[in-house]
Amino acid sequence: MIRIDRHQRIEELQLATVDLFKSVKTPTANVYDEGSTVYMQISWVPESHADSTLDSRCVCTVRFTGKQIDRYAAMDTAGRLRVQRRLRVFVREHCDATRPDGSQRDDCSDELAPGDDLLDVPH
Repeated sequence: MIRIDRHQRIEELQLATVDLFKSVKTPTANVYDEGSTVYMQISWVPESHADSTLDSRCVCTVRFTGKQIDRYAAMDTAGRLRVQRRLRVFVREHCDATRPDGSQRDDCSDELAPGDDLLDVPH
């Protein structure tokens, strides 16, 4: 696989998740590709204060294996879109489950690793 294709596919996942959470400031999704592991960090600001230095960002880090990324990158467009939708649901459900009262203050940092079944889509 051409290396640039891998980067483009990772960017697709990044763009698919950046707007997942309501944010009063611009949400971000950063990626750290270590080859065997790819970390995607989604962050957002749930509420803002008069003194914006008091604003805190919530963070959700999604950890993929390099093999998962390669498998995703090898899919056709329809398959990748299905995975993107599944990923959005997976991340959202996980984060909502860790804060059942909807609170996003205090501890709003999550880390999760999707299983290979996230990528099981019909051809």
